[in-house]
Amino acid sequence: MPYELFIALRYLRAKRKQVMASVITVVAISAVGAGVASLIMVLAMMTGFREEVQTKILSGTSDINLLRKDGRPLEKYKEIEGQLKQFPHVRAAAATLYQLVLIQGKKDTSPATLKGVDLSAPRDANEVFKFTSEGDPTSLAEPDRDAETGAAIDRMIIGRDLADVTGLQMGDVATIITSQGHLTPIGMAPLYRDFKVSGIFKSGLADYDSTWAYVSLEAMQRLTGQQDVAQLIQIKVDDIYAVKQIDRALLAAFGEDFEVQDWQELNAPVYTLFSYQKLLSSVALLIVIGIAALNIITALILMVTEKQRDVAILKSMGAASRSVLWIFMTQGLLIAVVGTVLGVALGCGFCSLADSRQLIKLPPGANSLYGGLTYLPFHAHSADILMVVGITLVMSFISTIYPSWNAARFDPVEALRYE
Repeated sequence: MPYELFIALRYLRAKRKQVMASVITVVAISAVGAGVASLIMVLAMMTGFREEVQTKILSGTSDINLLRKDGRPLEKYKEIEGQLKQFPHVRAAAATLYQLVLIQGKKDTSPATLKGVDLSAPRDANEVFKFTSEGDPTSLAEPDRDAETGAAIDRMIIGRDLADVTGLQMGDVATIITSQGHLTPIGMAPLYRDFKVSGIFKSGLADYDSTWAYVSLEAMQRLTGQQDVAQLIQIKVDDIYAVKQIDRALLAAFGEDFEVQDWQELNAPVYTLFSYQKLLSSVALLIVIGIAALNIITALILMVTEKQRDVAILKSMGAASRSVLWIFMTQGLLIAVVGTVLGVALGCGFCSLADSRQLIKLPPGANSLYGGLTYLPFHAHSADILMVVGITLVMSFISTIYPSWNAARFDPVEALRYE
């Protein structure tokens, strides 16, 4: 063991003449530990919250949308789906059509987004299969028959909140009102079409459950009058964080007439907000760690003042100024290491406990805003923990430089003159 480390350890363990020096050392260790633990907990909370909301949002949307730049419908969407099936990193692809409509029920009329589902596509590409809580999405493929007239009536699956607002239940007939009207003797009139409710879905996201409904792609084509076309192809990929590379590959394969929209673009405001929250919280807590590092400076200054005689004796015995410098730097770093280890243990322990026991509950009503979350999740990632540890040790090392350099400059003759 180097004698610098041996002396630094003895100085930390030895009883102090000045009680204040011991108290400040303990305070420094506690402050570093508290700062590290706080930063780990906040980063884990921000990461966990973002990942849980991201999972909920992505489960209700596609990873990438492929569509024409000019907004024209896709006539040969079946061929495009076939090409995408052979495309690297693409798990599933499905054509779809959207239409803003009014849904009239027994109790009220509500605006909604009506989405046409390609039931021949893989289930992974259509979120309706995952969210449907009542009924069977495959029932959308076959129209029902009106009990009185015997006429065919297409089926529909609506969100739970939308069903509550409109007063619709399983088996009820809803009237869809579209902006694509038809000409009458008194002018243009909106188009009315009846659909039978054959299912209800619940995603946990208020925006979807209160404003979305699903029909088959064929029914949607009949409603909009656009036969055998699709508005876009929604794509699911095997790595959501590689969407930018997949975007470039898709554009290179399908040409300049197409454009892509990935989940990062479609949900940019949400993820920008999460990123800034995490950044600002981290900066605030780094200031706390910086203040904790100041305690290390105070502890070392008191230690240097108390050990002036020891330093003079060491120098008289031939110890170099560099060795004295390393003695007090090592002592400061030991304080930082002990505090950091305690902080990591406390922070990771709390995160594990809070996440497994769901200790921090969200207030009633917040779960509908945040994808059905009822508690604050804590996801402590190794990269975040290592970053906190690295920054803490660097800041602590910097804080040891001045008092250690001051100790190395002692003149042993002046220190021992009055001994």
